[in-house]
Formats: sequence, C-alpha cells, structure tokens
Amino acid sequence: MRLIVICKALDRPESFILKGLHERGETVTVLLTHENQHSQMLGSCGIRIAPFPLRSRLDFLGALRLRSFVRKNGADVVYALSNAAISAANLGLVGTRIPIVAYRGTIGNLSAWDPSSWLTFLNPNISKIVCVSQATERDLHRVGLPRNRTVTIYKGHDVDWYSVPPPCSRESIGIPSGAFVVGCTAAIRAGKGVGDLLEACKSLLSEVPSLHLLLIGSIDDDALTAAIASFPEPHRIHMTGFRADAPQLATLCDVTVLASKRREGFPKSVVEAMSQGVPPIVTSVGGMPELVAHGEAGIVVPPSDPEALAGAIRALAQNEPLRLALGAAAKARIKTKFGVERSIALMQKLFQALAAESFRSSANTELLSAATR
Repeated sequence: MRLIVICKALDRPESFILKGLHERGETVTVLLTHENQHSQMLGSCGIRIAPFPLRSRLDFLGALRLRSFVRKNGADVVYALSNAAISAANLGLVGTRIPIVAYRGTIGNLSAWDPSSWLTFLNPNISKIVCVSQATERDLHRVGLPRNRTVTIYKGHDVDWYSVPPPCSRESIGIPSGAFVVGCTAAIRAGKGVGDLLEACKSLLSEVPSLHLLLIGSIDDDALTAAIASFPEPHRIHMTGFRADAPQLATLCDVTVLASKRREGFPKSVVEAMSQGVPPIVTSVGGMPELVAHGEAGIVVPPSDPEALAGAIRALAQNEPLRLALGAAAKARIKTKFGVERSIALMQKLFQALAAESFRSSANTELLSAATR
C-alpha cells in the first residue's frame, strides 16, 4: 500500500506510527511544512520526506502541487494531519477516487454554517476521520457527520520514551525537599482551569502545609498573572515558563492536574505524566475521562469546581498508598490501552481496508464501462 501523509510537522507518536507502518511493509511518503527531529528520524529509516509548504486552507497552488505529486508517484491513501492539508487533499484530489483520511485531535469550532468547515472535516470527499478520542468522535456526530465516516484510534505512546531523568532537581527550582508537589503542564490560561487550581490550592494551604504548585508552560492571561501574584503564600508557586523538556519535569511532581473547562481532545501532558507513574487529576471534559478512568488510574472531577478539585488533591496528599497505586495503574494503562503498537496495527488495518475498497470500486467501474461500450 502506498500512503502519502501531509502535515505541518510531526510529533513523536505520529512519527512512530509511520515508522511502524514502514516496518510492516507499507510504502510511506511524508509531505511536510516543517522538518524536526521526528521527521529526520523517519528519513534515517528510509521513509521519503519531501518539503510541502501550505500557506492556508485556500492554497490552490498547494492543491495543484499535491495532485501533480500523486499523479507522478501514485497513492492508495492520502492521510492529512492539519486543516491546510485536509483542504489541499479535498481540493487537489477531486475525481481521483483516492481515499482521503483526516485526523481530528480537538473538539469544537466546526459548524455546518461555517464555509471553512466544508473545506476540511465536513467535506464529503473525506472517506474517514481518525479521532483522537471518543469524545472527539461524538463531537463530529453532533455537527452532522455520519458514524460510518469516523473512527477513534488513540494516538499511541511508549512509556520507554519518558524513562529519562529530569533535567533538574526540585531544589534547583526552589521547591523544598519533602514538599507535596502538584504539577500542571499547559498553556497557562483560563480555559485550562488554572484559576480553579489556584483556588483549590489556596483552600488547602493549612491542611497540606507541604503543598507546592509547579506550573509548567507559558502564561498568556493577565487575570491569571494577577491571581498568581496575589496568592496568599507566593513562595509555594513555582513557574518554569515554556520548557521543551516539560515531559521530564513531570517526575518532579507527586500528582499532575489538568482542570480544563472545555475542548480537551486527549491531552499529551497528562499522557506523558501517566507514562512516568504520576497519578492524574483531571476534569470530566472531552477525552480526559477515557484517558484516566476515574478511580482506576486517577481521579476525575467536574469542571469549574475548585472544591471538588481540592478534595481530589487532599485525598492523594493524605493517602500515599492510594497515590502510589494510582500512579502505577496510570503507567500500566498507557502501556496496555494506549500503546503505540496498538495504534500502528489499527491504522494499518484502516488504511488497507480503504485502499482495498477503493480498488474494488475502481475495478467495478471499469468493468461496467467496458460492458456498456
């Protein structure tokens, strides 16, 4: 099977899925806008990598370049990983019968009344949409997409990716030894529920005197900046800003929290922390309950509820055996249910089925055409 992948840039799970398909004998070509270490890894494995910049969802020249590339090189399936890539495939492959598979990693911002949505996920030329979570798939059904055009395939991980020592110690960033560290890795803004997390921690200062809060990520919210500045005991809050090594910093934490209020597909930061045995506390938003499984590998609380969030933090701060058990279960859950090998197998099965169906359809059309001559 000849698979062409179009994307802006690859992340680690995507690159390992493509590497796995290549190792299983599939012919993979990647057209991308930005090179990084992941695409370089694929190139070193023998996968063809070609530059393919796309300016926007309405890049007609890009669509024509894609059509020309496919005519010259052939393709059984085209897999598009960004809005611009999906639009280019929908426009450039009209009339070719080549199955187009789109990837959907978030929730919301689609509407039948929005013309841009018809350039991407609502376009009838798309054969299948791979969703990052069941919640994402349900959101597509909500806007009218039929169930036979969507499928959930989790973006698989490997816990060994994260078996790297942290780049620094707690003490080096001002956290005292013996602290109970609550971590949050995200773009620090209101939608991520950081305000609720601050309120929860504020209510626990006397109950959990060793509590410290580690915020990993850039802050782009003036109200939150003010809330952090006015925190009653500011020495308990530690901010790193954006860190390329954020996944390794998770091991400095006793628990990880993502208290998002809306639109979470399948948050990478929570997966990374769970892969290292850090128990998660998340809100019942998007795909997070699927990821965590309340009471099994973490705790799920309602969104916009600082009191419930404080209760979950308190429970893990005061019960070390429970915290350790949930951390071990979180790591095992990533290994078994969300492992990259599982994702590779499911993606290969999907692509092969679509390629075979397209081949049968083309063959039947040719037979019918011959019979009516």
